[in-house]
Amino acid sequence: MPVYDFFCEECGARREVLVDYETKKRLELLCVKCGGVVKAAPVNMFGIIASKRAEQAGGREKVKPCGHTHHCRCASIKQTRPNPFQKQIDKALQGDNQQ
Repeated sequence: MPVYDFFCEECGARREVLVDYETKKRLELLCVKCGGVVKAAPVNMFGIIASKRAEQAGGREKVKPCGHTHHCRCASIKQTRPNPFQKQIDKALQGDNQQ
């Protein structure tokens, strides 16, 4: 469950609350300092947790021949014509191998 910042509208006091997203939207607390209303602040930063495999790869994902880095179904699609972007894909793949 995420931790959200709640701010008092009266005195500006800040408090972190562990709550799910749906509850956060309708939750209003009372400030322990002044008794004012404490509401959730907009999220302006978040953290991403990477898998061990991604960390071992140096944070760079391998580009597939179709040009995607995510799971896709491009391999199951049979093209009737050559990929018009194949030269750019090959060039990008060569640039990644040189670094």
